[in-house]
Amino acid sequence: SADQIFAATEEAGLEIDILINNAGFGGHGKFHQRKLARDLAMMQVNMTSLVALTHLYLKGMVQRNSGKILHVASTAAFLPGPLQAVYYATKSFVLSFSQAIAQELEGTGVTSTALCPGAVATGFVAAGDLYGVKVFDNAASAESVAECGYEAMLKGDLVKINEKGLHFMLNWVVPFLPRKTVLKISQQSMEKC
Repeated sequence: SADQIFAATEEAGLEIDILINNAGFGGHGKFHQRKLARDLAMMQVNMTSLVALTHLYLKGMVQRNSGKILHVASTAAFLPGPLQAVYYATKSFVLSFSQAIAQELEGTGVTSTALCPGAVATGFVAAGDLYGVKVFDNAASAESVAECGYEAMLKGDLVKINEKGLHFMLNWVVPFLPRKTVLKISQQSMEKC
C-alpha cells in the first residue's frame, strides 16, 4: 500500500525528490459484462494509490521547495472509451488531478507533469486481455516513452503526449468532432481483430 511504501522510505531515511506514479492496468469488454471487482481494483490502483502516494510525498517536497512528480496518464484521458470505460475514466482522473495540483504547486519549487502516451509495448496488453486490439499494433517502445516522460518532468511540462500526431489530433481535431463520432472512432480502435 501507499502507506507501507512511504513508511519504508521514511525508515530508510530516504528523501524523495522525484515521484513517478506509473502503476496501472486496464481491461477490455463491455462494462456490464466485466467483473465489478476487477474494475474497482483498477480504480484503486490507477487513482486511489496514485493520490495517496502523491499526498504522502508532496508535503516533504513542498517543505524543501524542491521536487518533481510524473503521473503516467494516457491518451485515453482525452476521450471516452467504449470497451475500456473504467480505464479511460481513471486516466481522465489522473490527467485532471495532475494539472490541478500543478497549478496549486505554482511557486513552491515542485512540479507535476502528466505523461499521456499512446499505446506502449509493455505487459499492459497481457494484463488487460487486450491481445488483438488494433490500437496496440504500432505500440511505442517502453524505453522511448519513459525517456519522453522523464525529459518532460525535468522541464516541468504540464502535459506531455509522446507522439506529435496524437498531440495534434487530441488537442485540435477531437474537441471539434461530434461526440457520437468520437465515441464510434474510439470504440473501433478498441475492437479486437
